[in-house]
Amino acid sequence: MNNKEKRYQAHNPNSAQQYPTAEKIVHANPLSSCKLIIIDSSIGSIVSGNFEQSIFNKEPDRYQIIRQLTQDEPVLMPTYWQGFLMLPPSHTYTYDAKLKTSTIETNLTHLQDQHPFANQDPFELIIDYIAKEHIKNKHEKLVVRFSGGVDSTCLLLAAIEVAGKDHVTAITWFDEKCSANNDKNTATALCKTLEVNHILFKLEPEDFFQEVNPTDHFHISSSMASEQVFKKERDFILSQLGDEFIVLDGHGGDHLFLDPVPSAAFQHLIREKRFFKGFSIAATISKLTGSNLYQTLTQNRRKQNNEADQLSYFFNTKCLPQRKAIKSKSLAEEHVQAIAQAVFQNSMSSTLNKFGNIIYPFTSQKIIEYVLTQDPYSMFDESETRLPLKRAFRKKYPHILLRRDKGHITGAYQKALKFHQKDIISKLRSSWMSQEDIINMPNIENSINRSALGFGGVEKNLLNIICASLIKKS
Repeated sequence: MNNKEKRYQAHNPNSAQQYPTAEKIVHANPLSSCKLIIIDSSIGSIVSGNFEQSIFNKEPDRYQIIRQLTQDEPVLMPTYWQGFLMLPPSHTYTYDAKLKTSTIETNLTHLQDQHPFANQDPFELIIDYIAKEHIKNKHEKLVVRFSGGVDSTCLLLAAIEVAGKDHVTAITWFDEKCSANNDKNTATALCKTLEVNHILFKLEPEDFFQEVNPTDHFHISSSMASEQVFKKERDFILSQLGDEFIVLDGHGGDHLFLDPVPSAAFQHLIREKRFFKGFSIAATISKLTGSNLYQTLTQNRRKQNNEADQLSYFFNTKCLPQRKAIKSKSLAEEHVQAIAQAVFQNSMSSTLNKFGNIIYPFTSQKIIEYVLTQDPYSMFDESETRLPLKRAFRKKYPHILLRRDKGHITGAYQKALKFHQKDIISKLRSSWMSQEDIINMPNIENSINRSALGFGGVEKNLLNIICASLIKKS
């Protein structure tokens, strides 16, 4: 992965008198790597070989777990193992061996000044990437995780162009009691029209909320709750196809094409006293979402207040971080942050790579470089989001309708929560988080009971707390 560490002598202008020279270690993870680099932050070196061996006899870092549960940071670099960091693609880590300090910087902003793909067709770039992966993987069958939404429809048509419909299979997750069942209906109809093989993977409640090995993850995330589901998915595909395959996953398309449109689109303009432009954009978003103007203008504040209320409800006061004033970001800055988050999440999955060869075309290098050169305000109008991608797709497939919405598996999580309810509450009561009075157990139990009854979905913070309790004790 071209991730060899480089050492050099560098002048430090901020401490020139005290430290005229300082040895530095620099690790640059290129965007093309698609994987994380794990770094031992105590010495600034890359963890090579077996990560499990590196953390042998170590306990997960409780401070980092609490931080990851209580702080809503877009990209969390520390793992939940003390002294280990994650370096995502298109980021650079610098360690000053003399000062014992380090920094991680994104390189995505540098790509905005380059324009090799600015005028390219994004749909064609996706086709090109899948074609290269298909050749690299010796023309294995292509399986598309297919919800019938914009991103997965683009991937399915691109896969058919690359490999031909006889070598492509669409797989759709479904559960009769959740909106993902709409995915099954939409996906089935389109696959029938395209005459492409379509298989249905049923979500079973017993496959959620299984215990996970501490070394199987680097940080707390909701993916812990569904780890067994992905294993079952791989086994199911193998039983249907009988041989090896590549899975195409559309995760990241919403981040890259700013769907939904963030409040920064109008907030930053208003703060800069560009009132007419700001309120005009707010009105556009209002029409796009079907909300009234007041709801649109106050949405971000209400979301922040709701997030703060949830944290106060689930955690005892001593664990909550002090609320800091949030610096206003421009839409361009928000766009870069969303892209960085998509790159991080997909590289995390690719690094762990426990259940087969999964690729994420929307965070491939050329697509990232393409979207970084686009005006983020060109991503939406009064009636649609993801405009560059949709226009490119419709130019080639004008008769195929792109679905505006997509299903969610919240109902499947709720059913699984009800199935595992007693076991989950027992694990939480006996967890260090409860024993050390980190979490407010009565409130958490109430929330679990409500969610299990199907009221209000499963809150993100609650889900992450449950996932932290699923980590097996060593």
